[in-house]
Amino acid sequence: MRLEFRVLGPLGARCDGREVDLGRPQQRAVLAALLLSPGQLVPTDRLVEGLWGEDDTRWPKDPVGQIGTHAHRLRRALGEPGLLVASAGGYRLAVPREAVDLFRYEAGVAEAVALRHQDAFRARELLVAALGAWEGGRALDGVPGAFAERSRERLAAGRFAAVKALLDLDLTLGRHAEALEPLAGLAAEHPQDEEVHRLHLLALHRCGRTAEALAVYEALRERLDGELGLEPATAVVELAERIRHGDAPVPPRRLPRPCQLPPDIPDLVGRAALVREAERVLREAGGGPVVAGRGPVAESSGPVVGPGPVVGPGPVVGPGPVLGLSGPAGSGASALAVHVAHLVQDAFPDGQLYTGGGEPAAVLAGFLRALGERPTADADVDELGARFREALAGRRVLVLLDGVADSGPLLPGTAGCAAVVAGAEPGTLPEGAVRLTVGPLEPHDAYELLARIVGADRVRQEPEAVEEVAALCGHLPALLRTAAARLAARPRWSVADLVRWLAERG
Repeated sequence: MRLEFRVLGPLGARCDGREVDLGRPQQRAVLAALLLSPGQLVPTDRLVEGLWGEDDTRWPKDPVGQIGTHAHRLRRALGEPGLLVASAGGYRLAVPREAVDLFRYEAGVAEAVALRHQDAFRARELLVAALGAWEGGRALDGVPGAFAERSRERLAAGRFAAVKALLDLDLTLGRHAEALEPLAGLAAEHPQDEEVHRLHLLALHRCGRTAEALAVYEALRERLDGELGLEPATAVVELAERIRHGDAPVPPRRLPRPCQLPPDIPDLVGRAALVREAERVLREAGGGPVVAGRGPVAESSGPVVGPGPVVGPGPVVGPGPVLGLSGPAGSGASALAVHVAHLVQDAFPDGQLYTGGGEPAAVLAGFLRALGERPTADADVDELGARFREALAGRRVLVLLDGVADSGPLLPGTAGCAAVVAGAEPGTLPEGAVRLTVGPLEPHDAYELLARIVGADRVRQEPEAVEEVAALCGHLPALLRTAAARLAARPRWSVADLVRWLAERG
């Protein structure tokens, strides 16, 4: 049985995907108090005070008995008798912290804060994901009692701090235009919060609205003086002075995020195991979550791993992991590489680079231009390669190389980046690269591919002819696609007609 609890919004619980009826408001208040301390003993007197307040004249006649009744009903609602345990002086909810959305959210925020100076892009992604856990504006929405109200205030303050940290990262990353509207809203909601106003001033100035920024500062200064008798914080005053004298910090240059991948193939067949393995390697390289096996890929018998290094269960070690996909002509190694690259785009948010061949110097020059650099016309391959790796420093970019004779100068070699080399010969990959061999399709996968392109009814009527087509094409997906496309374009042909046509041409 899998239980998940929601605190960040209306209180809720799901058991194996099914919504649980948590009963009356006071019963929900007891659950809320236990959820905020999962696995820990919560004293009964704290539950009583949290539900009815500290003034015992407002308590019911038997508050301890009522808490016990609520606990009994919660056990029945949750469907697991041993989940809510009564012991001397209190109750304990035996659920792991990760079963409660609040603690997953707090872990994401803490990781983002720890990364904000080392990797602002990743820190921002983590904050966006963490804040996405909130449903609506209030935690424990609809839950009564003093404890729930105090918890709402505490959680709202934490959310406000996380939102400010996210907007601060936006300004760090040059996203001042995107941050301006939410900062204006926060400044209106929190007219005395000086950090919000500092960020608002900076965003206005960077958007070319310097006069408006100074007007906002003067309004803040007058408000704080009139309402609190205080001057703005030193950081705000110094920023306003720097803006006034044209010495405010300039925004960082917005870095291009190239997306050069060719279109994906929507009906890849028979490569599910290879896709899972390739996606795992690349996601671990990009620092993203491993969500393998997505996309419309039919299952197959599994990958054939070549004599090169094989990926084990542990993480990829070293900067710039390289994944090589090789196989006979027509095996679809290129199509598989493109498909996997599309699957893992979210793990490489700073861009995806692609080349289908060419001289290394020309390819590197194109990559540099896509990354916002200006390569010199007379630079050699070594110089261009050094500039390429320098441009990738601190960024997470995926490089897809297809049909490249010498991939060495084009590999990123930078932590957080990765490369996929399609059609890679064993001797052309660097030491430590992961190599997967893409072989012919299994007979049932070849049948499935033909059925998807030609139509299930046509292939079902001539199973023996379908087997002959697959054999004539060597069970290679590229050749099967070409043959199937010819048959699909000729509705009066039978599969046997296609067999004769292929046999005549050898």
